[in-house]
Amino acid sequence: MKRRNLLIASGAGLAAPALAQPSAWPGGRQVRIIITYPPGGTTDFVARVVAQRLGEQTGANFVVENRTGGGGVVGWTAAVRSPNDGTALLLTDNSLATAPPLHANLGFDIMADFTPVSLLVDYPTVFVVPGNSPVRSLRDFVEAARGQPADANFYGSMGAGSSPHLYTEYLQDIAGIRLTHVPYRGMGPAFTDLLAGRIGLLIAAPPTVLGAIRDGRARAIAIGTQGGRIPALPDVPTARELGINFTYSFWYGLLGPRGMEPALVARIQEEIGKVLATPELRERFVQQGGTPVGATAPRCAP
Repeated sequence: MKRRNLLIASGAGLAAPALAQPSAWPGGRQVRIIITYPPGGTTDFVARVVAQRLGEQTGANFVVENRTGGGGVVGWTAAVRSPNDGTALLLTDNSLATAPPLHANLGFDIMADFTPVSLLVDYPTVFVVPGNSPVRSLRDFVEAARGQPADANFYGSMGAGSSPHLYTEYLQDIAGIRLTHVPYRGMGPAFTDLLAGRIGLLIAAPPTVLGAIRDGRARAIAIGTQGGRIPALPDVPTARELGINFTYSFWYGLLGPRGMEPALVARIQEEIGKVLATPELRERFVQQGGTPVGATAPRCAP
């Protein structure tokens, strides 16, 4: 299957209508929010913000559980095997949607073994290089890499088959360049190596990289978005402004194990809707370039 087709896969079924119901979790119950990456990345950031708000809102105890490894497979499998009573949820990025063609033996069916609950937020992609890199724009990076062997330039991702991996492979296809992929167990470790100069390019979501960009340790060289520039990085041009037709983003959503009762899903959706309607949280996402989306269809395609 072509890379472009893999990127357009959108994990159909994440959207479902929200109904007005009582709170999903009785006060005092512990709820695990499983994520597939270690601390330091955007998935962890989104999970902890949402967990905190849900805890304040419902009185339940929400715990973020980092289950890393296998490019996400370890965490996804842990979620599939969890109870379907609302005490375990998976918060994942769109890497799950493209997993089946890339992992021959996942051990589960992403369409049959998960209960879609709700999308949360959609973030644009940010192309980042080390702060001391001579590269000033994505066009500069492409022109410098063109004609060089793959082992002359290294890029990182949060695992083989992850969205940043596929996105950078797609960039190579449309730009006519070749790079060498270095997979990590999460975006946090990948970004640490970028800051140290061990890799030269990373495609990430804004929350992971904004702090280092603002203090000069990293440089944003383009934004991948269907729209225009983002408030968090107003001086950074979009890839399209630079003549590169790259518009992919990252979505983050909640799923549960197979067989969750529809009434329970509806109650959880209601609580998520309240979280995403909080003005402070919405503003926090928006200032990072994100779009709170709730229980709507994922926007993975250009």
